[in-house]
Amino acid sequence: MATDRYGNALATDATAAAFYVAGVDALFAADIGAAEAFEASVAHDPEFALGYAGLARTHQIFGNRAAAKAAIARARELAPRLAGREASHVAAIGLVLDGQGPAALAAIHTHLVEWPRDAMALSPCVGVFGLYGFSGANDRAARLRALLDGLANAYGEDWWFLAMQSFAHCETGAIDSARAKILRALALNPRDAHGAHIRAHVHYETGETAEGQRYLSDFVASYPREGLLHCHIQWHRALWALAAGDTATAWALYDANIAPGALWGPSLNVLTDAASFLMRASLKGATPPSGAWDKVLAYGKAEFPRAGLAFVDLHVALAAAMAGDEAECAARGTGTRGPAQPMVARAAEGFLAFAKQDWPFAIEALGAVLPEHERFGGSLAQRDLIEEMLAAAHRHAGRNYASQRLRRL
Repeated sequence: MATDRYGNALATDATAAAFYVAGVDALFAADIGAAEAFEASVAHDPEFALGYAGLARTHQIFGNRAAAKAAIARARELAPRLAGREASHVAAIGLVLDGQGPAALAAIHTHLVEWPRDAMALSPCVGVFGLYGFSGANDRAARLRALLDGLANAYGEDWWFLAMQSFAHCETGAIDSARAKILRALALNPRDAHGAHIRAHVHYETGETAEGQRYLSDFVASYPREGLLHCHIQWHRALWALAAGDTATAWALYDANIAPGALWGPSLNVLTDAASFLMRASLKGATPPSGAWDKVLAYGKAEFPRAGLAFVDLHVALAAAMAGDEAECAARGTGTRGPAQPMVARAAEGFLAFAKQDWPFAIEALGAVLPEHERFGGSLAQRDLIEEMLAAAHRHAGRNYASQRLRRL
């Protein structure tokens, strides 16, 4: 019987299974070729439901919405012929594709009780952009860490799982264990781009600017520009260049890799990384060129025309505030769905006040959202922007600010 790399039985033959395994590994390593591998799998066996589910998940991650919808529809057509793990797998991934976050999370939890080594079913949960990451809960990082720690014995020395567990530890402040896990994961698979990205977060949290910059510079030199994480890895490099005072390198990295239209990247990363970099550059005294904020805002409105996801709306609101579009900024705050909606609205008010140099109001609004900023989604490194803006507002107002995180970064 054919199996995946985790020992789970697959209702297909060895050839289709081999393509499927290659697709999973490419997806897990943020490498190129995942969609092509899944397509080869279902081309060889047009009735392989999990091949279609893997293809759907890959298209979703890469932002190909129509293709994702078609692939999961085919998986669902085939699912009644299945039983056990594969039927449950398709059902859970289908809920993820439908955008039914809470229902998908519940289905995956139930699924993992019986099939803990179904890594593809687990994968939508992990990372800061996963089901936990965008849940809006103020303890979502701790919940994800608890889930992964509870599954650790089932996965053992698996490079993907160790990397995901490392990130959960990093985001909950367990830096020593995060470092040990990511170094082991990268020893097992040195070309794992997710692993390289997670190692960058460990270096960021410990203020290891030079070491992190050296590592990522070496890694990205041989990482395809078409890779899922290329633009985001360059964002980390650009932030470290700003921290080192090398604004020329920072802007060169932005122009070539991060700015909308510079190269392909997931729209969520392009929007949030571009807006974040422009703001952080401004805070460092490196004024963005004329029209830069307008370009980011136009991209955000085109890619995400309707408000809904808190982390996206937070960054569209920031771009709108800095570009002078007060109506769009306010609309993102009121239109966000989920538990973080009041916080996005308050942050949007703070961004507008910051843009207008109304420092007392900016301090009040940004200070109000800082205690529960985890609800926005994203990583600690990404959400540090809120505190950086708050600290800058205090300086402009002539006030002292007792930094919570920035003093150690």
